[in-house]
Amino acid sequence: MRVAFVCYWNLLEKDGVAHKIDAQASEWRRGGADVKVFCLSASTRPERRVDPHWSLFPFRSLVGRVASTFRLQRAVAAFVPDVVYLRYDLFLPPLGSLLSRFPTAVELNSDDRQEAKRLRPRRATIYNEFNRRRILSKVHGCVCVTNELAASPLFTVYGKPTVVVSNGVDLDDLAQLPPPDAPRARAVFLGSRNQFWHGVDKIMALAQAMPEVDFDLVGYGRTDLPTALPPNVAVHGVLARSEYEPIVARADVAIGTLALHRKEMEEACPLKVREYLGYGLPVVIAYEDTDFIGENPWYLLRLPNTESNVSDSIPEIRAFVERVRGRRVPRGEIEARVGVRAKEGRRLEFLTELSQTAPSASA
Repeated sequence: MRVAFVCYWNLLEKDGVAHKIDAQASEWRRGGADVKVFCLSASTRPERRVDPHWSLFPFRSLVGRVASTFRLQRAVAAFVPDVVYLRYDLFLPPLGSLLSRFPTAVELNSDDRQEAKRLRPRRATIYNEFNRRRILSKVHGCVCVTNELAASPLFTVYGKPTVVVSNGVDLDDLAQLPPPDAPRARAVFLGSRNQFWHGVDKIMALAQAMPEVDFDLVGYGRTDLPTALPPNVAVHGVLARSEYEPIVARADVAIGTLALHRKEMEEACPLKVREYLGYGLPVVIAYEDTDFIGENPWYLLRLPNTESNVSDSIPEIRAFVERVRGRRVPRGEIEARVGVRAKEGRRLEFLTELSQTAPSASA
């Protein structure tokens, strides 16, 4: 089966999403599929050597973005895939003509309307309505990362076959880190600036309430934080995995998303939490995780999904940190839950079914 993976991302940055896309395509190849990634990307620097399975379509202007999108569509058509796998985004123009020709599944990672509202200018919201109707009405199936998204009227209104496959990580790419041996407890957070639902402000408050613990924030610089740093907080800026792995290695516990309620969501499956667990770190979160619904393993502290969750839970957080110090999560306890292999097997089965049952125009 030939699969065209279509996305809009900067794969050269090798962030969490780029690792996810690479892992997905690699696992499908391991499952016997012929996979090629067609990626639209805003680019401001010369391209480095890229994976031979990738076709990149960079642009540096609005006109260039339109031209690159048309080039991408022609390249996918020339590949003649049995199925197209599309990571939902704002494509300009929308890919409706391409999706009409081939069986297509769309990956839905978030509430696109909420995401569009955060963009500037306001016309992004208006354009997204046109984009989503054009895409969601033409795809043959949906792959949602959470049950909450799969059940949302935003997507169920289109009546498409839907499967839930939460985010996973390639555990073969993550070292199993030994527990640190240090006199003070340490917590780490991997994030991205301007993601208000991460709740970095809550981490700052937590650091003030727990001066006995040191905190490392990766992905944030000093100017990204609105308040003065507590003395037990260190910021490290944006780092590649090879650069932040030593910081993760010295941590006793990791911190996940703490303010998902600010996006009016209850369920999530963040890549960074799966990465923490792959490294072996116990984790503090504040939402319903798709891979742990209704369960409370020893290595996961789940806070309420409320604005006051951290301030109301200082004793519980302190007790959790003390309880897990000196421990790492055994790979066997999380592999089936967060590892990419089983998840991509399910996704590939869905794509195979679509390729065999979905109607398509002759290419």
